[in-house]
Amino acid sequence: MMVSDIMTKEPVTISPATRADDVANIMYKKEISSVILVTNGKPVGILTERDLVHRVLAQGKDPKKLMAADICTNPVIAVSVHCQVETAIDTMNEHKIRRLVVIDDMNHVAGIVTTDDIGFILKSMSEDLAMKYLNLTKRK
Repeated sequence: MMVSDIMTKEPVTISPATRADDVANIMYKKEISSVILVTNGKPVGILTERDLVHRVLAQGKDPKKLMAADICTNPVIAVSVHCQVETAIDTMNEHKIRRLVVIDDMNHVAGIVTTDDIGFILKSMSEDLAMKYLNLTKRK
C-alpha cells in the first residue's frame, strides 16, 4: 500500500510569513494539529501545536510578533506519493516524528500522512483479515 492511498489530501498550507497567533487560530478553526509552510507550493517547514506550546507559550514569547518561519520545524521530512506505507513508518521511526509531508513528482505538497492515519488503516486491515479468517474457519 502506498502513502497516497491513506494520506490526507490537500492539507492546510500557509506562508512562512504567517503570524504565530494566526497559525493557532487556523489550527483551532480547522480542528487540525499541524500546518505545512510552503513557498511556491514546495514545503519549507511544518508547524505543530507542540511547536506553538514549546517554542512560543512556554517561553513567554508574543505570538503576535513571531512568524511561522521563526518557530517551525525545518527541514521538512517528506516522502514521495509513490512511497510504500512500510517505508513511511520506517522514516517516521528513524526521525522520531508523527507526521510526514507527502510530495508529488514536482516536489510540491500533495498531502500529509500521520501515525493516526497509519493506525486507522492497520485497524481496518486487521478487522478485514479477522473476518476473512472467521469465514475460512466456518467452512467445513
